[in-house]
Amino acid sequence: MAEEPRDPWQWWRDQLSGASGPALDMNESNPHAGFYRQPRKAYYGARKTYLPVAYWPGENGDLNCRIGDEDVTPEKGRDTWVSVGRHPVTEEAYRAVAERGEPWPDEHELVPMGDNLPPEDNSFEGLRDAIEPLADEASKRIKGPPVQNQNEADRLANLGDELSRLWKLADEQRKIEQKPHDQGLLAVREKWRPLLAAAEIYRDLKKKLVTPWLDKETARLKAEAEAAAAAGAPPQVSDTRRPRAGTRGRAMTLKSQKRAEIVDYAVCLDFFKDAPDLRATVQDLANRAVRSGIAVPGTRTIEESQAV
Repeated sequence: MAEEPRDPWQWWRDQLSGASGPALDMNESNPHAGFYRQPRKAYYGARKTYLPVAYWPGENGDLNCRIGDEDVTPEKGRDTWVSVGRHPVTEEAYRAVAERGEPWPDEHELVPMGDNLPPEDNSFEGLRDAIEPLADEASKRIKGPPVQNQNEADRLANLGDELSRLWKLADEQRKIEQKPHDQGLLAVREKWRPLLAAAEIYRDLKKKLVTPWLDKETARLKAEAEAAAAAGAPPQVSDTRRPRAGTRGRAMTLKSQKRAEIVDYAVCLDFFKDAPDLRATVQDLANRAVRSGIAVPGTRTIEESQAV
């Protein structure tokens, strides 16, 4: 009986489904039919953007390739493969971006992307105009329902990342403006305080929306891995992957951090009795100790997760 021809699109489908294993190992010169996106930066330190990329069966065993709005040679398609193979997207997402000029599903509509953006206006007025709409959007979303899916987690993480970046820019500009005006320091602080407070809502995005989503994903992946292990299945690469949120700037993941809860102050104080600072710094000393793995008498260790 003749062997059925291999489906050239199966590798891409498996990547989208999150499958793993030797069959999905990357080969730098062996692209697979499907829809992908190519991460890139216009310059060092720039925001990451993505170009839509498609491969489809052609003649003589070669794959046709289209990058952005340009059909390229099979040779260039093979050269490009190594940078796109681990970034599959659905056909619907590809066509929305490549054919209709829509944003990627994980892009927040208020966060500017692309290479042809105008020069950034770092004046107070420019940063105000950039921060306030994002902060208003973040404030409204925090009052809404929990995160429902990966694309939404990515969109919110990208919004938080942009607010965090703008907060840093605003703080840098505040320091520049403040330096020659020591006498007017208080006035400058009061001027920038509301703007910084508006941008700082990115912290609530992480704590109230992204962190619960990552916690839920961590529990789901752990349960799947335990069920697979109980069934005797060999460990998969996916069993050890950490959930992430955000595809622009620095992606957010869970970071466990220990802190001390003082349950017997006298015992704890006795432990630090030779320290130069006493009551006011005992909590800080206990936190440092438990983060270093030291068991502090009179305390219990509490482990908390937060999107970082």
